[in-house]
Amino acid sequence: MLLADTNILSTLAKVNQLSLLFQLFRDERIGVVVAVYEECVEGVNRGYVALQSVIDLIREGQIELVSPTANETRAKAGVPLSFDAGERETIAIAISRSNQILTNERHVRNWCHRSGIGCWDLAGILRALWRHDILTKRQVRDLIVEIEAKDRVVFKNMDQIFQE
Repeated sequence: MLLADTNILSTLAKVNQLSLLFQLFRDERIGVVVAVYEECVEGVNRGYVALQSVIDLIREGQIELVSPTANETRAKAGVPLSFDAGERETIAIAISRSNQILTNERHVRNWCHRSGIGCWDLAGILRALWRHDILTKRQVRDLIVEIEAKDRVVFKNMDQIFQE
């Protein structure tokens, strides 16, 4: 299973491209932990309407809602407090269940790499989309422009995304 954090879901929801995750990871289940679900609900309540599509996918069962065990809840204490609740719960469950993480947060990606947790960041996902012939390089470039405009994300290492 791949556990997605709020940020990656929000980014793709803002450009109406959550379906790309299901195309790229068609042989994997995608899940969110309870804390990420709660962050999405809170976001919608605060006016971030793009997150409603994430909530809908969870309610429809396309994205699995993953509840922590008691041990996983205790394990969150070992994750840095500088991470938000969703990130801490996602990491604790990923460690416990040997899951990979989907994130758009550099500090989460770096922590995962140092801790030996499999992790996909936005750049890696975009790279995989053209490498697996889901999108063309031109479509990925257009998607990057749209993400930059709608989510204020800046891609500093675009060369890595398009490197052969």
